[in-house]
Amino acid sequence: MDELQITGDVRDSGCHSWAPTDLDRAPASARVDDLSELVPGRQGRGVLFSWLVREAHPVSGVSWACLESTDGSFAASLELGDLEAAVVVHADADGPLGQARGGPFRLFIPGASDACGNIKHLGRIALGHGPERDTRPPADERNC
Repeated sequence: MDELQITGDVRDSGCHSWAPTDLDRAPASARVDDLSELVPGRQGRGVLFSWLVREAHPVSGVSWACLESTDGSFAASLELGDLEAAVVVHADADGPLGQARGGPFRLFIPGASDACGNIKHLGRIALGHGPERDTRPPADERNC
């Protein structure tokens, strides 16, 4: 089964992995039932990224997230402040988000100026105090 993992500077008391069905059981305040309301032209349902971070119980001072694809070929280090409105999508009208649509988990950042931060095939989130691995092209060369 596909699971989203949160690692790094987190307390043992937190939740560090989620299956798509776990995200369907998130509290209503954390769920996004219609992604198109936040990201026009995009479909799906998911949860707020900020809720996942809180559920992981990060240690004090954590301010960065390294977001990696399931196969580890893509990574982006972003400040948590830039991810405040981000949504982790795990399903669409047909059910679990398939590989062809960027699943099993896909991150969208509403209003982001850098589309390279919208991560397909999201598999791991590493929380920390500074940037980690980042495979994106230099900012002036990005065309994601």
